[in-house]
Amino acid sequence: MKNSESPPPADRIRNLKSIIRDKINGHVAIVGIGNILRGDDGLGPKFIELLKTKQIRNASLFDCGTVPENYIFPILATSCDTVILIDAASLGLLPGEAKVFALEDIANVGFSTHNPSPRLFTDLLRTGKDNLNIFVVTVQPKTTALGEPLSEDVLAGLRVLADAFSEALA
Repeated sequence: MKNSESPPPADRIRNLKSIIRDKINGHVAIVGIGNILRGDDGLGPKFIELLKTKQIRNASLFDCGTVPENYIFPILATSCDTVILIDAASLGLLPGEAKVFALEDIANVGFSTHNPSPRLFTDLLRTGKDNLNIFVVTVQPKTTALGEPLSEDVLAGLRVLADAFSEALA
């Protein structure tokens, strides 16, 4: 590692597996949100790319970039019961560390570069299906500077998180 920070402990990310498994019901849509031109802000799309290599059968995967609202109808067309949003958020954690939030708890989360907040997007999804189970998995970015690549700390965290999702959805 080039910096003095260590990657998040894998055990803490793996513990998310049971949290995720407990929150899932029915068919799942996983929505990656982020700007790939802004360093770790692109972690949502990268996460979807990692999940595609795992060939998860009971989930639909969406790389929504910075415009998740453009995917409302395709997401609803999957007849999903659960939607999981993956996005970068500044939470004061170690870079690459993840946290799960209930939809009701995201009002004060500092999402990195997206306006409007994911809450508007989820409200629109629920307009199409009011009993939709939605939750958010945020990952702490290291840098969201324009032109920076995804950091090694965040990439390492995403790999462990992708394994946890793959196991939780098996």
